[in-house]
Amino acid sequence: MNVCIYHIGFGNFGSYSFRKFVELKDSLEDVDIHFNGICEKDFDRRKSAEQFVEEKDLDTEVFKDIEEMYESAREHENVLVYDTGPSSRHADNIFLSMQHNYFHLCERPPSLNRKQHLKEKKLAEKSKAMWKVDFIERENPVVKKTLELIKGKKINEIKIFRESSAGIEKIIDPINRQNTRGDDILDKMIHDVYILDFLEKSGNNRDPKLEVEEVETKYFMPWRPESNKLLNIHGGYTKEIDYKTSTGQTKAQIKSGNTKIKLNSSWLGISNECRLEAQKIKNKTGTKVLEENYSVLNNTAFLDEEARFFIIQGEINIIGDMLHHKIYNLETGKEYQIKEPRKDPLQKVMEKAVINACKKNTNDNNIISEKEIDTFMNCIFDIKEEAAQGEFLEELDKGQEIFEKLTINDRKIIETKPTEIIPN
Repeated sequence: MNVCIYHIGFGNFGSYSFRKFVELKDSLEDVDIHFNGICEKDFDRRKSAEQFVEEKDLDTEVFKDIEEMYESAREHENVLVYDTGPSSRHADNIFLSMQHNYFHLCERPPSLNRKQHLKEKKLAEKSKAMWKVDFIERENPVVKKTLELIKGKKINEIKIFRESSAGIEKIIDPINRQNTRGDDILDKMIHDVYILDFLEKSGNNRDPKLEVEEVETKYFMPWRPESNKLLNIHGGYTKEIDYKTSTGQTKAQIKSGNTKIKLNSSWLGISNECRLEAQKIKNKTGTKVLEENYSVLNNTAFLDEEARFFIIQGEINIIGDMLHHKIYNLETGKEYQIKEPRKDPLQKVMEKAVINACKKNTNDNNIISEKEIDTFMNCIFDIKEEAAQGEFLEELDKGQEIFEKLTINDRKIIETKPTEIIPN
């Protein structure tokens, strides 16, 4: 069997993922992978793509226009389109793939609003095309091990923290971060789809429903430093708060049967709740689940932070540190051993997509189902809709205040005391 790869986007993640596809070619003995096309609108990135395929001696055409790329793909069977381009284009690209009956693998989020999602669903019902989202964290070895540990056990509560300084970088360097669209909910919280796996594997609910009970947005995203505008999910600016306004730090409380779920996401550094839980984990296990570094971007220093961990409490109590691939017993602090995967999570997702594009294993239960996408994506849209509340000027001041707290642009201080700029 063979599959023809057409790749959209050659930015930071796009170029990284295309290289992963090239590495995958040698490990899939039963599938002949052809790299037929890369589409990149940006001139410099397009040149970078051309240089890469030349260095690797790949017979790959580099396109500027996406319709032209799709027209070229019509010559082939078993086409796989991997979309790592701007989030604002994902829904349109999915529609194109469906119209051509191509297998479509899309970097999250597949759609930025419920209307797009429902349109995708309607088209999918009429088309032979399959489309999936690379919910990579479902392949994280920490999630895989946790599913073994919680099998058949009741879960009372799940807390998830996925927080970073991605929004700080977006504000400081908007041009180089232009493909980072959405907000903390659509970019961070959307990864938490693996909660459905936890609920189904546990002794709670084989058909989990997600009911949003409460949403709190602590900060919205400033558009630029000292600007009088907020960012919107498409990368532009807004002077009002509605669904399109980008949130910067959000927490949502969800109910699924008797299980409480608390999702925490941030583009504006580590939240107080996250820091407190991380300190408790450090006290119990002796390890630090947060990463905190000093970085400088465009002559602005900022606290570059990241956290990706979950806490499960019930008949078994577990801490899953997804950033460092560690799992601990919450009561004893003991670390569980995790089998190191042969391939990283992204390559696993790619491998399954290639196999499905070849019309094999199309009912693979390790790939998220349409029903699960519906359940989780509708929950995300519910959270996003409830988060769109607040008085504009008040939220603008709060957003600018936290941005100023986490950054400094005094050149003399940056050059002389880099380790003392931002306290731990």
